[in-house]
Amino acid sequence: MDIGALGVYVCLFLALYFEVFLLISFFEKKPHKKTSARPARYPTVTIAVPAFNEEHTILATLESLTALEYPENKLEIMVVDDGSTDGTRKIAEQFAASHPQVSYYYKENGGKYTALNFAIERSQAELIGCLDADSFASPDALVEVVKAFEHNPDAMALMPIMKVHHPKSILELMQSVEYTFGVFYRKMIDNVGALHVLPGPFSFYRRAVFSKIGLFRHAHNTEDMEIAFRMHKHGLKIINAHTAYVYTTVPKSVRKLLVQRVRWSQGFLQNSIDYAYMYFNPRFGNFGMLTLPFGLLAFFLGVYTAVYSLYTVSSSIITTASDFWATGVPLTMPSFRIQWFYMDTSMLSFIILISLGFMLVSIMLGQRMAQNRITIKALISYFALFGLIAPLWLLRASWGTIRAREATWR
Repeated sequence: MDIGALGVYVCLFLALYFEVFLLISFFEKKPHKKTSARPARYPTVTIAVPAFNEEHTILATLESLTALEYPENKLEIMVVDDGSTDGTRKIAEQFAASHPQVSYYYKENGGKYTALNFAIERSQAELIGCLDADSFASPDALVEVVKAFEHNPDAMALMPIMKVHHPKSILELMQSVEYTFGVFYRKMIDNVGALHVLPGPFSFYRRAVFSKIGLFRHAHNTEDMEIAFRMHKHGLKIINAHTAYVYTTVPKSVRKLLVQRVRWSQGFLQNSIDYAYMYFNPRFGNFGMLTLPFGLLAFFLGVYTAVYSLYTVSSSIITTASDFWATGVPLTMPSFRIQWFYMDTSMLSFIILISLGFMLVSIMLGQRMAQNRITIKALISYFALFGLIAPLWLLRASWGTIRAREATWR
């Protein structure tokens, strides 16, 4: 066995190991089902809506917030326009004028983290949340957030379940399956107290968080990830509210998807460098001993597998072309007849099939938790496309980190 193939075995073994770990975590602590119970009390809440050129979605975002099943006198919605140059300002101002809960602020462009800090500094609420201006909350989402904080009094921040909003294209369907697996993955990581990010769509914080660790930072355009790292540094607990649903729009083109994922992936690498002392440090619990090492390992194993696969395919093409050049024997199309006797029964094939099987089980469990419906078309698009596209953003993020260049937002 050559060294390259051995590396693939190592990648598959670690992927299989982690999948088994997640499934064991699920069966040891199954997530509870959503109930109709109401909170014992309704704390005051501020929801910040940072916006930059979101004229196509901000109205629906604000409508979803004003439709929340929450006492109006306890809820404040702050739209912070970070220097939009399109119709965002006009839409948000008109909406705020007819909804007393909503206030609109305009500021010079400084980045999303400055818009969030703008709202935090002006809020007096007990809970402070964020909803990106391209996302939409379910009517009972805030109630479920408050209930989760009630059931976990030591929790200082919380993230909800995220679903893709009305996926239609093949690329959107692929992402909907990815997000569904993310539902399962994040809840299992929550079981061991090691969540590494607080995404913009409907994450919430107790006010004391900002008093203790400060406000959001630029953090390589991934402020939602850096603040989670910083919370773990200070021993503050983050949980997942798997009964609170929020819908988000996703990139509709491969180019936009790559831009988004390069930013996420490169942000993870660059924040990992900033917080390198947390790796394998038992002082930071499962976050330092499990999430960070496995996350970084998965990143580089993904890069390795992509490079090795590209090398193998390229070598095969070059060898075939060389044989044709030397012999002059024309190439023949391969036969696609299924002959069971000649099926590949190598250990590698079995490991790949088992890994895919565990992945499918995880997606199905995520579907059940999210009360979502995954179609066969969506599953096919995920298994056919994700493995081809993901290496592109992993490689680009690696190169950007090496060059110490920050990933762009859009």
